Amino acid sequence: MPVFDTQAIQRILTWNQTLQKEISIQLALPKHAEDIHFSSIADQLCDIIPGMKITRTEKDRALPGFCLKDNIEFSALPLEKELDPFLESLAYISGSPVDMDDTIKTLLDRIDIPVHLKLYIALACPHCPSMVRTVIPLALYCSHIHLQIIDGSLFTEQARKDNVLSAPTLILDDDFRWTQNIDPQEIIRMITDRDPSQLSAQTLKTILEQGDAQWITDQMIKKGIIFDGFLKLILHPTWSVRLGAMVVVEDLSEKDPELAASLCPLLIDFFDTQETTVQGDILYALGEAGTEDTAQWIKKTLASLTHQALIDAARDALDTLGSK
Repeated sequence: MPVFDTQAIQRILTWNQTLQKEISIQLALPKHAEDIHFSSIADQLCDIIPGMKITRTEKDRALPGFCLKDNIEFSALPLEKELDPFLESLAYISGSPVDMDDTIKTLLDRIDIPVHLKLYIALACPHCPSMVRTVIPLALYCSHIHLQIIDGSLFTEQARKDNVLSAPTLILDDDFRWTQNIDPQEIIRMITDRDPSQLSAQTLKTILEQGDAQWITDQMIKKGIIFDGFLKLILHPTWSVRLGAMVVVEDLSEKDPELAASLCPLLIDFFDTQETTVQGDILYALGEAGTEDTAQWIKKTLASLTHQALIDAARDALDTLGSK
């Protein structure tokens, strides 16, 4: 079980004397094998720091981690070289001022849509603490930046999934990455210069969850294309995500029927490989966005459907298309 040694405890006690107020954070425990280690560290922190409150929650996360703020998750054990950056982050939350250049603040103020940053670290890495100190203030200042810090040496499967081979590695929206310490201005400029059509499904999902479905519609109309990330939302295994995507399909069908219709061949190509629930939503989307060609495909498919829910969905889609 991970524990703080005598030296670490003294560092925590010394740091505790600088706190301006009590600290309350959450610990996400998604029933992962490493939950017990994070829970043990949380108990030790609360024992050492009288003003520390850590609430455990079973959040919908792939990995356990300390939720420092709604947009900052620390999926690493605050040990060895990562203890000091972790404590510094807690101090910021407690009210200590963040030392940040005005130029960086101005750049951060330009970020108006969600962005996801993953920072992979390793406890033994001498360069990782510096990178943690670079990115956490950005997320503290700008709530649009959703930051997850992951110990790749602890969560090796997740690191393999993201094709991470070294630490530190910083990944922007599951796409662009840096594998060394980087100037914060370069990170922000890469964020603000993003092409909306290249946004990841995760970022578009966050935009939907924040109630900005219309923004996605307007950006696709502006670009004149269906975003690859948006297509993944229609096929998403979570019903609530697909429901949000349907709002965009409805809006797009009303504002730009021709662009909406271009979505139909893409959905038809995926239909046979999807679960029944997703197939039902595909049929709904085809009814909203389709053309006469789409109607012919639905009629042909209807003859081979055996699931009553899909039969009903196909008939509803044909009714919708027929009323246009």
